Amino acid sequence: MAKILFSLCFFFSCNMLFAQIHIVDSLSGEPVPLVNIYAEDGTLLGVANTKGEFTMDSLKQHVNAKIILQHISYNNYQESSAKLRKEKLIKLIPRSIKIDEIAIADKSQYDYLVLKGYFRNTTFFNKRTRYFYDGIIEYYIPLKNKNGKVYHRILDYRIFEDSIATQNFREVMGNFWQWKPHVMRMKAQSVANDLPSKFVMVPDKGRRIIRTGNLNTGYIQKTARGDVQVYFDIIPPNSQKEVSFFKVKGQQYTGVTMENYSPTNLDQPEQGKLVSRVVMNVGAIKRGRKSEFVPFDFLSEFYTQERRFMTKEEFKSVKKEVTSGLWLELKSRYTSKFWLENTKFGIPPMNPFIEKKFGKELLELK
Repeated sequence: MAKILFSLCFFFSCNMLFAQIHIVDSLSGEPVPLVNIYAEDGTLLGVANTKGEFTMDSLKQHVNAKIILQHISYNNYQESSAKLRKEKLIKLIPRSIKIDEIAIADKSQYDYLVLKGYFRNTTFFNKRTRYFYDGIIEYYIPLKNKNGKVYHRILDYRIFEDSIATQNFREVMGNFWQWKPHVMRMKAQSVANDLPSKFVMVPDKGRRIIRTGNLNTGYIQKTARGDVQVYFDIIPPNSQKEVSFFKVKGQQYTGVTMENYSPTNLDQPEQGKLVSRVVMNVGAIKRGRKSEFVPFDFLSEFYTQERRFMTKEEFKSVKKEVTSGLWLELKSRYTSKFWLENTKFGIPPMNPFIEKKFGKELLELK
């Protein structure tokens, strides 16, 4: 009898260890994918899958720590690890979106859409926050050429660095291979309409599923609130991508792009309706045969604040000020505290655990 009881206890303890938490929209009950889970030291513990699930096993190293769940479309959810382990269902509250709509009778007379907004990027190396940087950017998106080049102009930005993480990066990767901060690359159309070869979009009960072979890698759908949501992971389920460059080898486990639009066409989301866009890459890199893979992740976010349209003639007046290059100079450059305006536009607050590192582990580069 004792052996039976012991076996049952062992069985249930193992199942508790790998128990899952489901994350859903508080209004619709729909699963919320790509929710980032952070520990209070700023460590990225994991990312919820396409079904809005993550395993409790990722919290076993943080038994009594505070945990925060963060998503571009929802308010932050913060709870202690102990209480979170008792939950089976978490309901996230959608954030309010505050963007003034522009009524244009005839868009054909314009050549560019200008999206002005707030960007926020976080780079992690070996579980430490190596860089955090945010700012205000304008994207100039061609309206009549879906494959046309998108330009941008950075108006303000600030950048913070963890020197220990940077030193660790150099020790692992050497001085030859350097990774510097860069802004998000914007396209002239939704990622759902610019899929790589071997990926297709097929109808499925009022929404569209993105597939490669028999594997689902994303979707585009209307939510209960009427907006449109796009989710695409270039890495199919239960697989990874491997790349090599000289002695450097990389593994990519997740390559997600997620877009949110105000009400628009489900088959051809209009970039003029873009509310937010996030790119999340989770992977690892190493240099040389004997070294081990080290976690290397980054999160890039963009939130629209203003929209306007521009003709070719008007674009010529700013052509000298825009660029298609993505790399940033390692030096803050701003004239106002732009980050204090985020609440005004309904932009979710930054990760408070990372913000606590400002002036300590993360120092502003001036």
